[in-house]
Amino acid sequence: MAKVLLCLDGTVIKEFRITRDRTSVGRRPSNDIQIENIAVSGEHAVFDRVGRDIFVEDLGSTNGTLVNGKPVQRQLLANGDEITVGKYTLKYWQDAQPAGGDFDKTMIMRPGQAAAPQPAARPAAAPVAHAPAAQAVAADANGPVGVVKVLTGANAGRELLLNKPATTLGKAGTQVAVISKRPTGYFLIHVEGKQHPKVNGAEIGASARQLKEEDAIELMGVQMVFFLR
Repeated sequence: MAKVLLCLDGTVIKEFRITRDRTSVGRRPSNDIQIENIAVSGEHAVFDRVGRDIFVEDLGSTNGTLVNGKPVQRQLLANGDEITVGKYTLKYWQDAQPAGGDFDKTMIMRPGQAAAPQPAARPAAAPVAHAPAAQAVAADANGPVGVVKVLTGANAGRELLLNKPATTLGKAGTQVAVISKRPTGYFLIHVEGKQHPKVNGAEIGASARQLKEEDAIELMGVQMVFFLR
């Protein structure tokens, strides 16, 4: 369970649990976390939950949103991070995930990282479910599951099974994206970084991009391919 502790001058005022996909912070009473301070904008920031990951995003506030003292537009949070809003601090914590939880671990790609052991290659004759190239694929719990295979870089050959609600790819502070598993299919979402991920050679926009069978994905210069298994 993710939560934030609202603090002023080192004193904890209140605890808030992040249980919704979107938790707003601001001066107005309509916010989930209301902070009555003139330095806080009416709609100041928001906590976005993507699977087990929590992101904080500034909503164009007057005085900005800081994470560990640095201004951010959108930032993936880690345990112990301190979010500054006006004169107040929101300390972020997330309980350890129980065994067998519903959320995938983050796949972080770092330059020079040793390659993970490669899984055994699939037999050439093994049947693989394929949808037409122009048709988006649905993430049906009873059907094929999405897979991302890394083609270049230190992790070349590694395959990541997309059987969880959200899978995070990239490197915090450089470029981060999320592949979200939804009833209508798999979606690639830009989270952090000046450059957006590319699909089939073109950058995706701010909106979620639905993935299709055999789509080529590029993130941090690493080439990947999406398919169903």
